[in-house]
Amino acid sequence: MGSASEDLLVTLQILPGFFSNCLFLALYDSVVLVKRVVALLSRSRSAGCGEWRRMLTSEGLRSIWNSFLLDAHKQVKLGCEAPNSKVVKVADGPRWSSPVVPYGSRIQTSGECRLLDFETSDRPLVVNFGSLVEDFSEVADFLLVYIDEAHPSDGWVAPRMGPCSFSFRKHQNLEERIGAARKLIEHFSLPPQCQLVADCMDNNANVAYGVANERVCIVHQRKIAYLGGKGPFFYSLKDVRQWLEQTDLDKEYRLLCKSTFFLFTMLLLLP
Repeated sequence: MGSASEDLLVTLQILPGFFSNCLFLALYDSVVLVKRVVALLSRSRSAGCGEWRRMLTSEGLRSIWNSFLLDAHKQVKLGCEAPNSKVVKVADGPRWSSPVVPYGSRIQTSGECRLLDFETSDRPLVVNFGSLVEDFSEVADFLLVYIDEAHPSDGWVAPRMGPCSFSFRKHQNLEERIGAARKLIEHFSLPPQCQLVADCMDNNANVAYGVANERVCIVHQRKIAYLGGKGPFFYSLKDVRQWLEQTDLDKEYRLLCKSTFFLFTMLLLLP
């Protein structure tokens, strides 16, 4: 009975966000349809060109609902211990051929590892599931986790967004997932300070962090120091930048305090 009441409560909490997402997709499809009709009536040359892929489909509804369930049941909590999910290093990528590796990290050169292996004792780890890297590489380490495809070619297909759009089917095994991650980093340059890993096929990182589409969080001393919102609508790097800027200022302030204390001590010791 307790489990059923908890499930009902979660469902009631999810429904407003779920319906708002559905409304957005319905409006999006309506706008696209109106544009195509107007183009057809005006006898535009581009009328009817290109395949129209509706976003509000049964696959889309299922994907949205599952994403809200993942968010509701995520293990990660702000201020609590960070889940140490299993991930797989994406070999042959620019990150692993680069000599830039977090000092003191426990990562190996290949194979399966743990997400917190990339955290050092005194530096925050920015974990992006889905840049700020160059600006804040002095104060933090960065990790990009490639997860299950949100819009696979054999599932909820999204409209193409320009010539650099990619099409991947649902990952059937770990080799396909790593291959897709490699293909992405071949076309999108990631800074050498950012390590790249892929979630395991049991999607344990996706489930633990309630990602579904995308999410960013900051791990510091094995605890969640910052937990970003559920993507795509609440995925924002603005707060992450502010957090890192504050961390950088705090670091400079601590160094200044140490220098001032040392200078004051030396002055006291002078005859």
